[in-house]
Amino acid sequence: MTFTFLVFSHAAASEIYSDLTTAHADEVRALDIKGERFWQPLKKAADSINLKEHVAIYARVEAALTELPAENTYVREKLTEALTRLRRADESVLRQAALTAGVASQKMQAPLGETPFSFLSGGQNFIGMMLRRFVNEGDYAERLSEHIKSRQADILPTLQNAANSLGNFLEDCRLSSKLSFDILKYDIYNKGVPKTPAHVEEIAYAITDAAAQTRRHFTKMIVESANSLANDVVSRSEQPSVTVVKSSLEAAGPVIHASDEKNAMEHLVSV
Repeated sequence: MTFTFLVFSHAAASEIYSDLTTAHADEVRALDIKGERFWQPLKKAADSINLKEHVAIYARVEAALTELPAENTYVREKLTEALTRLRRADESVLRQAALTAGVASQKMQAPLGETPFSFLSGGQNFIGMMLRRFVNEGDYAERLSEHIKSRQADILPTLQNAANSLGNFLEDCRLSSKLSFDILKYDIYNKGVPKTPAHVEEIAYAITDAAAQTRRHFTKMIVESANSLANDVVSRSEQPSVTVVKSSLEAAGPVIHASDEKNAMEHLVSV
């Protein structure tokens, strides 16, 4: 009977240990996943910014300015200022991208979760896990809340930089477009003025498109920051096991169908 009791006790202890370590591992992984979900969209938005085509536009404008006839004074002035405004807007969005990508990369390199239990590290962790599980069930929620606060503090400098430069940035984008349109309509609405060369008109259109692209890049980074902040707070009540399963299903890609994900989540909730 003693042997049976020992076997039963060992089995029960093993089951408890398995449940505790699995739950703890889910919590650790869930914290890391939430960090990845916060920073990954920001880094992706910043890394996607490519203004190489704008460098070619700069060169085209500079070449056009040297070739423009002396009588095209108005067009030269507007084209020069439009280029200045576009360059300044591009510099602003590149600075914002560098700041955002730098913070995101730094935070994504360090896991946020705790090291899972190991017999090599001693039994104290196991005892601590038991106490947290049965005495302080809010431990995960508290840690997650601290992580959310930390991410909000980490992203604040990038948002402050964006806010400080937003006014001038939008004005540069607006004026680079407006000045380009002024060039396009100058010889149409004004009689007796020099004809604007066709290649200059093409450049004016290119500047307008470039300014719009730059504005979209800047806006996307702001939107992604706002989305990450909102999603971080909205998903705080999600159970760690649910977070882990969702992440696994997302990683599986198109192989997993929506119905499969729904069934898996319903099964997880019912367990």
